Amino acid sequence: MARYAQAAVIFVAQDGFKLAPARVRAYSFAKLVNQRGIRAEVLSFFDHLGAAEQGGPVAGLAEEEKLRLNLAAFEVLSQNPRALLYVQKAGYHAIACLMAAARNGNRIVLDYDDYDLGNQPFRRIEPWLPSLKPEEFLGRFAARAQACVASSRRILDLLAPFNPNTHLVHTVADRDVFNPSRRGEPRRRFGDSVNILWCGDVWGDIPMRDIVFGVDAFALVPSRIRGKARFHIIGFGRAWEELKRRLRQRHPEMDNLVFHEHIPPGEFGAVLNEMDIGVLPYADNAFNASKSPTKMFEYMLAKVAICATPVGEAVHCLEDGTSILLGKELEDFSARLATLIGDDGKRRSVAEAAYERALADYTLEAVGDRLTDIIRQAMAPDASASPAGVPLEAFMRQALGRRLAMPSREVALARADLKAATAASDLAAVDPRRWSAPLLALLDWPGAARSEGVSEEALTRVRDAALRHRNARRLRPRLRIATTERPAGPPLLGKLAASEDWEDPAWFAWAQRFKTNCGTFHVSAADNIADFEAVRDDELLNHVYSYFKRSRGTWERVHLLYGLDRLGLLDGTARMLAVSTAVDGFYLTLTEWVSCVDVLDIGADATARAERAAAGEMDTWLLKPRLFHRDRIAIHHGLSGPRPEAAGERPWNAVLLLQDAIFDPAAGDVLAWADERLADGGVLAIMGRLRLDGGTDVVGLGPELAGDGLAALFARHTGFELLGGFDASLSDATLDRIVRTGTPGAENPHLVALTGDTLHASVVWFCRKASPTAPGGWARLAAALRA
Repeated sequence: MARYAQAAVIFVAQDGFKLAPARVRAYSFAKLVNQRGIRAEVLSFFDHLGAAEQGGPVAGLAEEEKLRLNLAAFEVLSQNPRALLYVQKAGYHAIACLMAAARNGNRIVLDYDDYDLGNQPFRRIEPWLPSLKPEEFLGRFAARAQACVASSRRILDLLAPFNPNTHLVHTVADRDVFNPSRRGEPRRRFGDSVNILWCGDVWGDIPMRDIVFGVDAFALVPSRIRGKARFHIIGFGRAWEELKRRLRQRHPEMDNLVFHEHIPPGEFGAVLNEMDIGVLPYADNAFNASKSPTKMFEYMLAKVAICATPVGEAVHCLEDGTSILLGKELEDFSARLATLIGDDGKRRSVAEAAYERALADYTLEAVGDRLTDIIRQAMAPDASASPAGVPLEAFMRQALGRRLAMPSREVALARADLKAATAASDLAAVDPRRWSAPLLALLDWPGAARSEGVSEEALTRVRDAALRHRNARRLRPRLRIATTERPAGPPLLGKLAASEDWEDPAWFAWAQRFKTNCGTFHVSAADNIADFEAVRDDELLNHVYSYFKRSRGTWERVHLLYGLDRLGLLDGTARMLAVSTAVDGFYLTLTEWVSCVDVLDIGADATARAERAAAGEMDTWLLKPRLFHRDRIAIHHGLSGPRPEAAGERPWNAVLLLQDAIFDPAAGDVLAWADERLADGGVLAIMGRLRLDGGTDVVGLGPELAGDGLAALFARHTGFELLGGFDASLSDATLDRIVRTGTPGAENPHLVALTGDTLHASVVWFCRKASPTAPGGWARLAAALRA
């Protein structure tokens, strides 16, 4: 207590020394400041106040316990009215700092190093204290601080609108611990293979997906190269045991995949001296893109070559091909990893270049003076005050006519769109996808000006621009389909992709049931969270029902499963054929619900993939991140080799054409062949696209087939009948989120796209085999659909 009372700066951390955020950004930063003449201490809720959890499991702490810990911290902090409070994260522990500052006038620096707006530290208290909602709290806290310190460029962009005195300081490594001084010594712990490392806290679905991606990439490396290496995973955390179980199930034959339990941070310098390659296989999401990965800087200082995806700070801090190898997609990442395994010279040169870069800019010594200057400047009182705020979610839900709660991510996006619009010098040049119904609802909210710090005049200008420039207003006159109102009742089997599906409770229940992959890891009763059902429901809402998930791929796959389930085909007994032109996780997911899935690859690379599989290499068509039963699936590549046959067994109950396979030149031949092996009364399910205007830049159904025209076409040429009618309704919300093919925003395309001058959307429909199809019928149908 005496040390805290005499400190000039108190670093307040939610976590303990075991986790990098507190270890580097509290303990190491305090060490730097002390070395430069400012007396600093660390107050860790985990290390010093006895918090039972840190990191991800903090969500399991009861709110009563969080309040007790804050009161204990307040008792410490309030004894020193002179200290600057350097608050690491805007977590539950920040309450104590704000209470102390309110009592004694302490100045505050907010250090923010992870994107955690999806967390709700005080979920049960929020209805009475709305300013504790993460988005509200972060904005007000950042504005209240004398300065903000961000760990990455993405977080810098997030905080800067709230506080112009925001600085970038990476989560760098300590040269005293991480250095290459012992790299030449015998490797007694991990052996002399080319050692590959992933290490860290496996706290939930995001790191699980990343690790699975990295291991899949390793499995894809040619066996003659892969045999030289060992892939080490050193981990701990809430999802650690589940990760090990899933990876062993996914790659049972991989004997050079090694799991190690947690190793203390103090020993990690020695660990890295026996490692050759460090992998950072981050998916491009808000959390990963915001990271300043400590392990990257540790790898650099220990001369461990880095293979990463082009996400976050790796892109900004290192140069692809020289000091790091970057691979975006699975096969690309695998090729880079193979290069580092097989080419000793390249591996050494990459590691050396990264080491030199780290010595120049990414050590504690390199950031020490800058950090100390930020703290010295913040010691002077600041007159800034935070804007008042009131709840928003209920207003937006009512304005949009939603039957489910507003997802927190969607609210955050609307706020981000408002900030971008108010900062734009030319509203006509703003990305039209920002003009959306949620933004309009936010603009109509009575508390918008006060909460968002925007004048009423600016709100009016933005509202006028949104109404004038929104995509729906511009595109609706182009449509050549009869865009009727959404039919009452549950979604039809045959329909256009539409955002309203996410607003239908019945469809949403199917989405929650079926939208899973090997990284899905929601909270459960085992996490000892008192209101875990509410936490889980909010996770599910954000997981499926948000702009981030309103993608073509999500909609197509869930709606296909929705239709198959309504038709009684997912009871575990059906046999199915899936025809595709490209790798697709859907056929893997099917193995959870049917007895047998035959897959026919008719893509342009089918022959090469067949040769690879015949040579005993890993089949890339099995490497989508999905949980699946390998004994229930068989992959067949190409039309020239042997095709899957139903002879001697029950015929297929359903044939599925995925990935626009219906428009492939071979579709007529494949359908005629598959029809002979489809049971009477069997189902044909097709995913494709429909042209919404008169354009012809993409192959797809013509606008005249959006409804009865499609049913008539099947009746004319085949013995199949369209099931359940067809829904061609299309809302403004769907049109607002259009993407242009070939632009960065189209990588995970939304439901409507523009290719050249052609407007098109995804479509799914189902047919039932009612009678035999005449010879040549399928060829005529395929030609008519491509016309």
